[in-house]
Amino acid sequence: MRGTPLRHSLLRSVNNFRCKAWDVIHGVDTCGEIPLGSFDFDSRNKTSGLEYHSHHPSIIRSGLNSSGIDFQKYIFIDYGCGKGRALLVASEFPFRRVIGLEFVPQLSEIARQNVRKYRSRQRSRRNIEVVTADATEYQLPDEAAFLYFYSPFSPAVMEAVFRNIESSLERSPRELLVLFTGLFKKRDLAFGRPPYERMIRQKYFDLYRRVPA
Repeated sequence: MRGTPLRHSLLRSVNNFRCKAWDVIHGVDTCGEIPLGSFDFDSRNKTSGLEYHSHHPSIIRSGLNSSGIDFQKYIFIDYGCGKGRALLVASEFPFRRVIGLEFVPQLSEIARQNVRKYRSRQRSRRNIEVVTADATEYQLPDEAAFLYFYSPFSPAVMEAVFRNIESSLERSPRELLVLFTGLFKKRDLAFGRPPYERMIRQKYFDLYRRVPA
């Protein structure tokens, strides 16, 4: 039992080192854990947002690679992109476009700076856009999409986001895949109900497909 806190501390130190090393290699600033309350901005959903913390690139890549899709037919959208790490990893794949949504202006500006600075031999293109917007109000483009969620909202906000997404799909039916990681993976917030079917369940992510009507 005594070793458990020490083991957790050691794992956290290793993960922090790997995170910072990735940033140094790619010339960006994506690491850290930042409570939203530390930012000065106004939003009705500010108290419902979860703190920013970066995600491991290998988990993002694994989720994307497991989909087996033709990336050139899809756009990629990260809901709650923070400093933009998932966007940078997604830019290594030939998506039609890569879009990040972030309602904290300070974080979205950091993400834009990271997009400009990012160094990667695998990067396929630079068609990346960071949008400062509330995800519950964002109008999803009328294109086949791959949506990414890494614990950005409370369950109540997540429900509102999905209602907004469903309204868009009802107006314009199209292909949709949804990748959940982090707390959403643990809580199974992809609902597990029609019209969504789970394609893949791995240790760190769940991949869902919206079944066309």
